[in-house]
Amino acid sequence: MADIHSMRTEQAELSREEVYREWLGLNTAAPSYYGLLGVPELESDETAIHHAARRVKRKLRAYQIGLYRKQALEVLSDVGQAVSVLTNPEKKRAYNNDLVRRWRATIEELFQTHCKGAIPEPASLEVWLSACQSRGIPVARLMPRLMRTLQARFADWPRQGEAGLALPISIWIYRDVIVLGQCLHVGTLEKRVEAVKHVQKLLGIPPGLAALMAEEVARGLHLFAHTRIVTQAQKDADAVLLRLGRRIRRFGGRVGHRSKVLAASAMLLGKHKRDMEAALARLDELPVELTAAQKAACQARRARDKVGEAGHKAKEAKVRAAEWLRERPQILVGAALVLGLVALVLAFLVAAGIWEPFAEESPAPSSPDTLVKQPAPGASPRERPRRPFTVERTPAITPPDQVTSDLLPELKELQEFIEKGGETPNLPPLTTEKRPPPGTKPPVLPIKPPGPNQKPPPKETPSGEIKFFGVDGAPAAPEDRDTSPDSPPNPPAAKPKKPAP
Repeated sequence: MADIHSMRTEQAELSREEVYREWLGLNTAAPSYYGLLGVPELESDETAIHHAARRVKRKLRAYQIGLYRKQALEVLSDVGQAVSVLTNPEKKRAYNNDLVRRWRATIEELFQTHCKGAIPEPASLEVWLSACQSRGIPVARLMPRLMRTLQARFADWPRQGEAGLALPISIWIYRDVIVLGQCLHVGTLEKRVEAVKHVQKLLGIPPGLAALMAEEVARGLHLFAHTRIVTQAQKDADAVLLRLGRRIRRFGGRVGHRSKVLAASAMLLGKHKRDMEAALARLDELPVELTAAQKAACQARRARDKVGEAGHKAKEAKVRAAEWLRERPQILVGAALVLGLVALVLAFLVAAGIWEPFAEESPAPSSPDTLVKQPAPGASPRERPRRPFTVERTPAITPPDQVTSDLLPELKELQEFIEKGGETPNLPPLTTEKRPPPGTKPPVLPIKPPGPNQKPPPKETPSGEIKFFGVDGAPAAPEDRDTSPDSPPNPPAAKPKKPAP
């Protein structure tokens, strides 16, 4: 009996991974609340969550009575906690944020493992996304975030396809096309499948990645049916075409009236080609619902994208030119031969003395009116002038007798002031019309030097009275003052007449 009891105890001790695999069909030891209930990740329908919880509880109650009672009660407790969290908006939001954070860490770890941090090839990209999907990560739901991260990390991702887009952005657009083709029942199924396959070829997506996206979308189709792009397509299909066109242009793709990607998308939406052209005509317009700050940010982003697109085009042109020359080495050989022959001819001309490229130019003959400034002996080459400069001769001074008669009175008063000293004469202002022409110096008049017996100018006393002093320092009489030779002699003082008797 003891052996049988111990055997039953060992059989009853099942690990949590075995319970999930054998009872619920899960291949992971730590599923999320969504995976535990068997609903798609990030499920938003509470009715679907309650239905899935009742189905799981029905399976677990079959093991509640018997040897596995303990494990069944534990799993039932986890299911009840999952339902309480996913049906509470606040708890669900916090749980989703924490779940996405854990998914990011797993995605980064798998990326370093499969892609090794370099620009991955399509095959390695497919392996990486398949590994993420096997871990329970909803790749299609997180596609915009993943592809933006890849595009920012590898700005020089090789472009391919008719639209000229990088592979990550092409996968993102292809996912939206699959969603439109499966959720919008416009036209027959054959036409929708044909349009989706046509977009796959135009975007240059490998078949493996296309199958991965289609499988992921089909798994959570009821979730994608309530996404923004499907809701917008049901109300305004032209807005969806405009949205796809803006996305292609934002990431540097080619968008025009002959865009086959948008033409296939228009066919999925039940639109004609002229509707697509009308939507493309509004690409430069900003959405009406944006605020002023959002419009300014959008315009700044567009300007930045244009600069980045121009740089990317220049880089692509450089790469294409390098590849073209690499495929045609005979052009480089021919150019090298031509340059060698030109160098030989120039060397022969220099050796024969026919051409002297380094000969100094002979100075021009100097004229009496031109002076060449020679560099100083110890001056450096930077200080030496490159070109000679000319110095014009000063014109001869006009003699005093040729001065304009209008200026003679003014100059005469000025000369008398210098010779005699005294107060400043009231000279009339010189007019601009009587100035000498530019480039000539004003005439210089001869000034007569003072006489040998001329005395210094009189000093003014504090009282304002003018006194004159003799040689010995004694005050001199006014009649003893020296006069200028040119000035007329002072008349003798008249003697007072005696009054008549």
